[in-house]
Amino acid sequence: MRRLVAALACRIQGSRLYGKPLQHLDVQDGVTILDSMIRLIKTLTPIEAIVLGISAGEANRPFIDVARRDGLEHIIGDERDVLQRLIQCGHAGRGTDVFRVTTESPFFYYELVEEAWRRHLQYGNDVTTLDGVPEGCHFEIYTLEALERSHRLGDDRHRSEYCSLYVREHLSDFQVEVLPVPQALERLDLRLTVDHPEDLVVCRCVYAHLKHKAPRLPLTEIVQFLDEHPELRALVAPYVVPTRIWQPGAQQGTRLCGGSDETTVQTSRPTNTSAAFTSCFQESQRLKAKAEQVIPSCTQTFSKGPTQFVQGAAPVFLMRGQGSHVWDVDGNEYLDYPMALGPIILGHNYPAVTEAVMRQMQEGTTFSLPHPLEVEVAELLTEIIPCAEMVRFGKNGSDATAGAVRVARAYTGRELIACCGYHGWQDWYIGTTTRSKGVPATVQALTLPFEYNKIESLHRIFAEHPCQVAAVIMEPIGVIEPQGEFLREVRELAHREGALLIFDEIITGFRLALGGAQEYYGVIPDVACFGKAMANGYPLSAIVGRREIMQLFNEVFFSFTFGGETMSLAAAKATITEMGQHDVISHLWSQGQQLRDGYNVLTRHFGLESCTACVGLPPRTVITFKDETHQESLVLKSLFQQECLKRGVLFSGNQNICYSHSDGDVEQTLRVYRTAMEILTEAMKSGRASHWLEGEPVSPVFRRA
Repeated sequence: MRRLVAALACRIQGSRLYGKPLQHLDVQDGVTILDSMIRLIKTLTPIEAIVLGISAGEANRPFIDVARRDGLEHIIGDERDVLQRLIQCGHAGRGTDVFRVTTESPFFYYELVEEAWRRHLQYGNDVTTLDGVPEGCHFEIYTLEALERSHRLGDDRHRSEYCSLYVREHLSDFQVEVLPVPQALERLDLRLTVDHPEDLVVCRCVYAHLKHKAPRLPLTEIVQFLDEHPELRALVAPYVVPTRIWQPGAQQGTRLCGGSDETTVQTSRPTNTSAAFTSCFQESQRLKAKAEQVIPSCTQTFSKGPTQFVQGAAPVFLMRGQGSHVWDVDGNEYLDYPMALGPIILGHNYPAVTEAVMRQMQEGTTFSLPHPLEVEVAELLTEIIPCAEMVRFGKNGSDATAGAVRVARAYTGRELIACCGYHGWQDWYIGTTTRSKGVPATVQALTLPFEYNKIESLHRIFAEHPCQVAAVIMEPIGVIEPQGEFLREVRELAHREGALLIFDEIITGFRLALGGAQEYYGVIPDVACFGKAMANGYPLSAIVGRREIMQLFNEVFFSFTFGGETMSLAAAKATITEMGQHDVISHLWSQGQQLRDGYNVLTRHFGLESCTACVGLPPRTVITFKDETHQESLVLKSLFQQECLKRGVLFSGNQNICYSHSDGDVEQTLRVYRTAMEILTEAMKSGRASHWLEGEPVSPVFRRA
């Protein structure tokens, strides 16, 4: 008795797009390519079993979970020997024949399967297949004996993903029938397989249009839909190779089996597709057009705005987040590394934090008197932050730094401030930058920047302005680490000159250590500012410091209607508790180091050490790009960003690690980085890297002075 078994070869690795079978066709309902294919195959009467042929390796464990969830058999086999895995699937399913489709091609021509099986049996075929349909829509039926013979007599070429190669090179030794297809479906100009990010966009659009017919999406209607949407066809046109698979004498290197596993590598730059590529950001672009009419810069935060991403080749609006992933308004999914510029320390929608906020929301958000949470969170901060004896809350980092500067002036009776780093949007600091429009010159003159790791630059300020400096405010570390005893020298100099030392720990707090950089480096300031990660994305900041200084807030005006808003305080309490219970800090260091070291290994592999590097302490790193003159290159950064976005990594230059970033996330990211570096290398060799961009390059937030 003949028995047909569907063998689905599964692997997570992909040079251009990671985890292709597990990419979502329907983001909203969580339907992956593999899910859709399994559901479709289960409706096909000739197929009596489905077996997943999973590549060996821990990274492929998600496929085992799929098999168990769906009650399917599975085997584990050699990733390089696809042919053997198909044979193993046949045996595991107790089959005599094997039905093969690639697991990156969700829309195979299922309507012909029953006829193919009938003819396969009737004519005693070794192989029954079809040809000429859109790329990714064909399938093959093999006798198990034909697969075993190919494996036994073939070599490594035939055992790889080119699984039909031996048969096609020895057609006289096999009975092969290529079934005819309707003329309307003879469409070698169309592509419906997922190997590139653009492929995924097209397949998602197709699925969304015909979702009501899932899992049986008729190929005729798919073709009709693509004909009605030339922008989708244009999107993948650079990757179409209009070659028939089953032609006599086909040579190695021809596109085989229509799946992305089996595609010859394209080394030349595809045609610029910027106009078509924006089709995957239609809702983002629609909202951007509306925002331009009502929101200056289309954003509330310069660093999150459209100018910080390649125009037209990147999303503009995000809709939701979960763990280490975010989704834009068009349903595209990304691994998130900006993490909202740093506040997301545990992960988006982290259960313990969300539950705490929801509980508090039901009790009330803002009251006419203080709430107990103000005391509880203040006590928590005094327990974990070395300099904290008293606490005042704000809503963002600029609140905290401005309040710290004001209280320092009140405490010392002086007016000048020495600063080093970025300290927010308030007049006292922003007047020192190229974004100083609207700040009076008299205010600008009160703040004096000095250089990090150059103690002599701070000495100069004190020498030129004796007994006038109220405080030295600085980020204890940005990207470059302090050299020698720099931080201690700053503290000693400030105190010797009668000034306070303020650490701006908006970024470093709850990231380098629970108590921030002051705990990590063992240098304790007089006052410190915390924010961002303290509440895992909820708006909360804090000024903490020595009691004798902080008590001046009884007189210094620092007051907000929402300063004691309870949902953010509940989020902070839950966040800090989770971080203490789960050793989050160690995780940030471990994952960040893997990512930083992995990136720098890749730069050496591609010979790019002179133009790009990943720098900084592991919990927060920055990827830099330089041109041949060693100046910052926004073109190279933009190209790298563009290629990362296409492959599902939200890249802005900063890598803010969170507790939800898994080993798999890091592995996937490094694979994407590798591909992006390959493209970067080719672009640099061409001498015209800007021509590889599919939109306007990113712009600096602060212009060079």
